[in-house]
Amino acid sequence: MKNNISIDSLNTHLFEAIEMLKNNSDPNASANEKIDVNTAKTIADLGKVVIEGYKVKAQVLNIMAKTDNPNSTKQLLGGAGIISQELQIEQ
Repeated sequence: MKNNISIDSLNTHLFEAIEMLKNNSDPNASANEKIDVNTAKTIADLGKVVIEGYKVKAQVLNIMAKTDNPNSTKQLLGGAGIISQELQIEQ
């Protein structure tokens, strides 16, 4: 599985699900081009969870931008698993 994690990737998947739902009424669409409503709802719900995660990260970055000691804030947030190792190491 390709590890392409981004808002753009999420949008692509959500719009693919919408297209697949639209294909349900197309008699020429193959079974691979269709999706059931429950699966589409699950995809949408998971998309909401991902967006909430991005919102938390944005809030964290906002806090880090306002702090007097960004390095100690990075260490605390990294230790809590809120930011990645790469962000902890950057100087």
